[in-house]
Amino acid sequence: MASLMIDPVRRTSRYQSLRTSRVVLGRMAPLVRLGLWGMGVSVFLDQVGPMLSDAQFTWGERRIMGLVALLTIGGFGLGGWVAGRLMKASAELIDLLIDGADSAWRTADLIELRMIPTLGRIANALEKSEQAGPGSASEPRLTAIRRAIADCHWEDAERLIESLANDKSQVASEASALGDELCRARDRKIETHRQEIEAGRAANDPDRVIDARDALTLHLRGERLVELDRQLVRWLVTLLQGWVRSGSRSRDAAMLASRVAETFGDTAEGATLRAALPNLRRKAGLCPRCARPFQGNADLCPRCVVQGPTNAPLSPAGAGGSLPKDPT
Repeated sequence: MASLMIDPVRRTSRYQSLRTSRVVLGRMAPLVRLGLWGMGVSVFLDQVGPMLSDAQFTWGERRIMGLVALLTIGGFGLGGWVAGRLMKASAELIDLLIDGADSAWRTADLIELRMIPTLGRIANALEKSEQAGPGSASEPRLTAIRRAIADCHWEDAERLIESLANDKSQVASEASALGDELCRARDRKIETHRQEIEAGRAANDPDRVIDARDALTLHLRGERLVELDRQLVRWLVTLLQGWVRSGSRSRDAAMLASRVAETFGDTAEGATLRAALPNLRRKAGLCPRCARPFQGNADLCPRCVVQGPTNAPLSPAGAGGSLPKDPT
């Protein structure tokens, strides 16, 4: 749960100065102890310096030196130990304060991001349950409409919305809002497929363009679809003519012409491509009828010859086999 919370301020930057101070205090504690103990030794040597010049110490001098050592070295050593402990305790206290402040911030953030929105949703749910009243019986119909919109079943959604609009109950007023939601969802789907078409055109990928157009026919109807087909078939014919002129993609040109003629057969360009398809296949080393690889001077591959004539006779090699003119 804690890993899912998003900290808008990185942990490495929060209380960075205090964290640095804690580290410094922790490292300086033993140095302070050693420094004060050294000061005690220095004071001791300064006090007993005259006595040390004499190689022999009397019993009284030894007692004085011991007392001075106890007061100086012991006192400074004790002071160093106390100072070191205080510095170490201060470092631990800083760490404790940082953890406490960070914990308080996370608690406040949890309340703001999780608890308050949850309480708001609970309050909204209670208000809706109180206001539902007699319209609660129609909730399954609203759910079915929203599910149909989410699944892109436009006809089912339109039928259910029309049925809801004819209802005289309290929830019938939601039919208009659901109709608007249906229009927005359909427009978003259409825009997605249009973007896919434009991406395919930018990449000179005709298969991607045709696939996106076929998917778009599930959501687009009427004059808008006719105008889109008119634009796409012109672009495809222009691309196909470029492939044929280059001569390096004759087989791809034949396959593309076959698909364009099948997809856009109700257009003038599609009909012209259908007539030119046998010649395009023959130039690509394919059978004019079945599009299987075929080499030879015969009009058809052996398999098509055995099958005999079909209901759709092919155009002769020299007649009616030209591509549609470049659209302007």
